[in-house]
Amino acid sequence: MKLSTALSDNLPPESIVPAEVLSTLRTPKGYRLSSTGILRVTPRTRTARGYTTRLTSAPMLIVRRVTDILTGEASRQVVWYGPDGWTSRIVARDDLLRPAGLMSLVKYDAPITSLNSKRLVTYFAAMEAKNMEALPSLDCASRMGWLPDGSFLLPDLHFAPDDRPRDILLTPKGNRAKLATAWTPRGSWPAWLSTVEKVLDYPYMMIALYASAAAPILKILRLPGFIVDFSGETTGGKTTALRLAASVWGKPTDDYPTTLYSWDVSIPWVESAAGFLHSLPLILDDTKRARQKKVISDVIYAFCQGQGRGRATGDVPTWHSVLISSGEGAAPSYSNDAGTRARVLNLSGKPLGGHPQEGAKLSEDIQYALSSNYGHLGRRVIEYLVSNRENHEQLRKLFELAREEYASIAQSAVGRRHSAHLACLEVAASIVHQLGIPRPERDPFADLVKAAADAGNDADLPLAALYEVVSWTLTNQDHFWGRHDPACVSKYLPPKAPPTGWAGAWSPKDNWTFIGYTRSRLTELLDSFGHHADEVITAWNNRGWFDNAGRKQTSRVKRVGDHNLRCLCLTREMVELIANEMQ
Repeated sequence: MKLSTALSDNLPPESIVPAEVLSTLRTPKGYRLSSTGILRVTPRTRTARGYTTRLTSAPMLIVRRVTDILTGEASRQVVWYGPDGWTSRIVARDDLLRPAGLMSLVKYDAPITSLNSKRLVTYFAAMEAKNMEALPSLDCASRMGWLPDGSFLLPDLHFAPDDRPRDILLTPKGNRAKLATAWTPRGSWPAWLSTVEKVLDYPYMMIALYASAAAPILKILRLPGFIVDFSGETTGGKTTALRLAASVWGKPTDDYPTTLYSWDVSIPWVESAAGFLHSLPLILDDTKRARQKKVISDVIYAFCQGQGRGRATGDVPTWHSVLISSGEGAAPSYSNDAGTRARVLNLSGKPLGGHPQEGAKLSEDIQYALSSNYGHLGRRVIEYLVSNRENHEQLRKLFELAREEYASIAQSAVGRRHSAHLACLEVAASIVHQLGIPRPERDPFADLVKAAADAGNDADLPLAALYEVVSWTLTNQDHFWGRHDPACVSKYLPPKAPPTGWAGAWSPKDNWTFIGYTRSRLTELLDSFGHHADEVITAWNNRGWFDNAGRKQTSRVKRVGDHNLRCLCLTREMVELIANEMQ
């Protein structure tokens, strides 16, 4: 028996279920479908009267078998008629065949209740058995990005090589479905391109764009994931740089769903999001918004591993991508793992230059334009990579040449690690310029070469800064109140301050617990040693090297000369550790 003619006046539109699929479906024995619902028909016998029971108030059909090509998990495409017309959902088979699983469809206005769910399980099992061979099959994937067959999946498009044409449907799990909607285009390519042309001569803005486009290239270059981090003062254009990076793929605004997130995240969320995006960039803005400083170091470490932690469900997310980050302090300063820090390419400065008023106006114009034009370049990059597989070897050769060039001028092991990251960005740049983005007159990489080459000469810049400060401190103890020369003290006159003023407070007692520096003097010292003082101080605090006595404030009030001043206090443990290693 085919679908009842009563339903034929109200069939699903072909946009949901093709007519040829409906024409092959058969209702299972003992059931009848009509425009008013699913009917259970009990036939009349010699000893009992036949009767009809209504199971639902609207028809429901299984129309496709769906298989996840990544996990092998079986699902079914189910359609039903609701208040807003026909609705289609991909339902895991184990949910379809148990009452509790069916109840998850209630939120989509499916005609299911706790009373009929058990009987619907029996109906779906019967319909599946009746139509198993007739149901067309559909492949799906629960995440975006590169697939095993060399194709690439986005929410609304499947990019497949010409020799492997087939449709694959994205079937996100849980709240990922909402997240996926941001990775679709809006506006026009010319309008987005005209916005990019305004920042061609701002190197860090272009590097942010290259980093975003580089994410799917990692697989082709056989390069592990890495992090591109923008650090520096507030209002320097870092968020605007990240919005530009996010606009390569989708919606770059603050309102959810978006492709740009803040650092107010948890490790499980990062693992879930990175696993779902897989080959697409994860973009996190403003480390100040992190719930705890430890979250930053944990995220950096976890992302560089490319794999989440195992779950009881067996779902272990993996990814192969680029994390793009911003914050006042450099991201490497939050991690104590040298190997992890070597995979963080930190760019310190102002992406929109050093003119606050000019930068603020440009930032406003860019953000306004990007709010309605986005998601075009990424699709062009994917189409290029999928359609030009014969050029992949050429891309790898370009990468190796650039990597060797950067490695030849690197001054440290970390600098040599960064040479691969810079080379990857150069490959991404070559592709996006082929796709229509004008080449900047000023080479965006010129400012990065020296910084990347010199990076990590001590493998740990905050630690190197600590050695220098402690060395100066031990040599200039008389610059600290409490360690001044007793010979200059009289009961009538206070100790005479050094010509440069008191550096801070340091108790002369044997059981001292800290050395306190006034912020101005510590900043002066770090600057004189060639460090970015704010970044170093942030890093020291993140690593717990300051004696905060359990307080949230970094500084403590100490007596310095005639005044009570706030001091940044290094712990005795750290000072003695450094002093012993220096001997």
